[in-house]
Amino acid sequence: MEPDLEAGASPHAPTVSAKFVVLRLVGLLGLVMLTCVLLAAFMDLLQAIPKSDRYQILRVPTFSVDLSGFDGLDGPTLAPSLSPAFNLTLHGVSNHSSGPSSWVCQERGTVAVSYAGAVLAWGRVPGFCFGEHAHERAGMVALGAGVGLSDELRDRMASERRSRSAEVDVDIVLGWIAEESHYLKRLLSCRVKLDEPLPRPYPCKVLVSYPW
Repeated sequence: MEPDLEAGASPHAPTVSAKFVVLRLVGLLGLVMLTCVLLAAFMDLLQAIPKSDRYQILRVPTFSVDLSGFDGLDGPTLAPSLSPAFNLTLHGVSNHSSGPSSWVCQERGTVAVSYAGAVLAWGRVPGFCFGEHAHERAGMVALGAGVGLSDELRDRMASERRSRSAEVDVDIVLGWIAEESHYLKRLLSCRVKLDEPLPRPYPCKVLVSYPW
């Protein structure tokens, strides 16, 4: 006599379905609770920041970087020790419109140029200010001295230079003093191609650091 498959399965089907529904509900409830906790933490963090500083933090200009020229990376093979130089321009565009009192001034900053995680050069960023709907530019020079790269990285860069696909990371730290005398920092992360025929701005990701 063949077993009745439907009769054997039917008592268990509701139990499995019920467990699945319960697990889904528990997971959904946990997600809702986590969202509420994160939202409450964000609101507490926002309340702890002075109102004037909140406005400064949220009013972040758009930044980009272009590479107008570089030296010290030429030749069919790279030397074990490099002393490269990079001429960079930082572009900042402010789209806010809140009157003359809303100017944002950046203190001096630092810039570092790296390739595949290896720092090639570093330098200073001059201070500058943004007004309403302003487009500001700041020239930067990053210099390296006696920088060592592994054979693997030198070969990789040479290969990418031949295919015009080599890129460097440009990391910039900008500081400014908000109205409550807090020193804040903007961290800019940009990626630039080395062998573009004409310089063009590359967008930067912006992070804001608040001291506690």
